[in-house]
Amino acid sequence: MSHQHFCDSAGHYWECEGNAVRLFAKDSSPTPCMCLNHQVSMEDGDHSKCSIELLACPEHRDEQIRRLSQSGPSELPGSEDGTEVSMFIDRDGKPIVGFCLWCDMDFYSMSEFEEHTEDEMKACPVYQEWKEER
Repeated sequence: MSHQHFCDSAGHYWECEGNAVRLFAKDSSPTPCMCLNHQVSMEDGDHSKCSIELLACPEHRDEQIRRLSQSGPSELPGSEDGTEVSMFIDRDGKPIVGFCLWCDMDFYSMSEFEEHTEDEMKACPVYQEWKEER
């Protein structure tokens, strides 16, 4: 069953057949798409009313990589010894792995992200409030 993503590189929706390339993953090969709301495969059930993942489409992926690579390593936050570079930083300039689009919480590790999003984002008060209002 196909579903939609939003191309954050060119600003349009695109149809996905179940697997997509996520540029910031360690392995840039296609991986199965998961529902952001229910934490299950997009193949399991109807997720047409669920949140849409922001992901560069195949047509614009190379362009996005090119634009990101124009920022040299010295311009990206990371450790002084060059061991790891983070594409995201918090308000204090510390590297983060991501943030919650609902409550704006910064994640400093994947385990923090997983704790925040498990059980239908039980730890996100803004999402839980929105869910109750629906």
